[in-house]
Amino acid sequence: MNTNQVTLIGYVGQHMNSATCSNGNKRISIRLATHMFIKRKDGTRTIKTIWHDVIAWGRIAAYAERNFVKGSRILVQGIIEYRTYLDNKEHQRYITEIRAASLMNLDR
Repeated sequence: MNTNQVTLIGYVGQHMNSATCSNGNKRISIRLATHMFIKRKDGTRTIKTIWHDVIAWGRIAAYAERNFVKGSRILVQGIIEYRTYLDNKEHQRYITEIRAASLMNLDR
């Protein structure tokens, strides 16, 4: 049983970036926007947009490339990954990504 699971429903926020690796494996990067309603102290409600970086590989990436466009409403199921790296100025950078195990177009 995988205890690191995430399910998100949101909108493709910008054009997707796809690439094919030297071994022929396809990779796609999706910027996903989800929305959360927040109630302020004065009783009014506002919407907060949260952005997620979603990465898909192989046949899942190929499916996304064929079926999603900017603005598509999608369902993402996968796992959360955390990475760190040193940039060119030797500063440590942190990345949080969702590695997609499945994607579904909710527009259809």
